[in-house]
Amino acid sequence: MNEYRLPDREVDILYVMWNAGRPLLASEITEAEEELKLATVHTTLKRMLRKNLIEVVDFAKSGNVFGRCYQPTISLREFELGKISSEFKNKKCKDITASNLVAALLDEETDGALEAELDELEKMIQERRKEISKGG
Repeated sequence: MNEYRLPDREVDILYVMWNAGRPLLASEITEAEEELKLATVHTTLKRMLRKNLIEVVDFAKSGNVFGRCYQPTISLREFELGKISSEFKNKKCKDITASNLVAALLDEETDGALEAELDELEKMIQERRKEISKGG
């Protein structure tokens, strides 16, 4: 399974959880995504549990009953970077390289942010070169 190519409903629920910043009950997810019915959320959560996209981390009182509290097993950052990486690996134009992609992204930065990004890239490149030389 490619965890970055998920049904929209699963992605919507993940974003609700990430935005909340804490474990949520199914009823709280329904409140945040008003177009979803509680039964639909429960069905989707079960599917997401099977895929290990989410986990049960607690139980909390919801009305008269206790319910499971869910949280994502992957961070928003990991998810977004994984989506980009997955799309990049599956690109149709094989002439686009990682350096082309980085250059295009850097073109979008302002001057102040650009210098910080370049510094970070230099640091990452140096670290990667060290890893390669140790392994090879």
